[in-house]
Amino acid sequence: MKKILVAALTALAVTAAVPAFAADMPVKGKKAVVATPSPWDVAFGTALTTDYIFRGISQSARRPAVQGYFEGRYTVNDMVQLYAGVWGSSLWTGLANAEFDIYGGARFTVGNFGLDVGYLYYYYPEAVLPNSLAGLIQGKSNVNFGEVYAKPSYKFNDWLTIGGQVMGGGDFGNTGMSAWYYAGNVAVTLPSLLPYSIATTISAEIGRQTYSGGYKALPGVFVPNVAGGIADYTTWNVGVAFAYKAMTLDLRYYDTNIDITSNPTQCATGTTFTSDACKSAFVATLKFDTTFSSLK
Repeated sequence: MKKILVAALTALAVTAAVPAFAADMPVKGKKAVVATPSPWDVAFGTALTTDYIFRGISQSARRPAVQGYFEGRYTVNDMVQLYAGVWGSSLWTGLANAEFDIYGGARFTVGNFGLDVGYLYYYYPEAVLPNSLAGLIQGKSNVNFGEVYAKPSYKFNDWLTIGGQVMGGGDFGNTGMSAWYYAGNVAVTLPSLLPYSIATTISAEIGRQTYSGGYKALPGVFVPNVAGGIADYTTWNVGVAFAYKAMTLDLRYYDTNIDITSNPTQCATGTTFTSDACKSAFVATLKFDTTFSSLK
């Protein structure tokens, strides 16, 4: 009887051990499936700023502006990303009620070096030129124009990045005048000392806006650009940004070396021709930026 009981217990133990052992055996013909990230993505964001400043000159008559963008992206590989998008801002200049920037290009990354190249078209729906300029540009109210751009950057380490940009073209503001902007910038990310992992970055930029050629007056007739009070100038800005997840608060100081006495219309705020647009300014901007892939 004892032998029968021992045999039964032994058989039961072997039977219980078989499934565990079988589970550890490799199964032929089956492989782990790893999801491949989609190369497509969409970035979008909104912003509220106390003053929309473009290359040192206010585009919102020193008033707040609401902004936003939508950008489609396609990642070819680790080094190349293609993109196209639309950015928009409200205006208070009297020239137009809004500005839309339609753009597209490619971003290249090789190690710590980055290069962004593309084309941007500035569109001002239902723009109305001041009477003093309406006849100067072939009697048109269309001030839409495009620029090509190249923006190189180099990340030395986790806290220091330097960069630059070249933007411009041969038909600034639909005037037939050539205009180019050259700038250099630097960004320093400070050690994380604030609560909630808020990242702090100090950045600065200095740029030079240049003009050449003249205004289109009549077909085949050009007026020297000094007639419009347009002259080359230097602009700069410095500020600090606080980022928490998708939110960023940017506090920034802007200024230029434009001589508003000799070039009053260059600092014109839309149709009012006041010189306020070129004065130094402190601007606060609250931004929200994210992508569809980060929301999954």
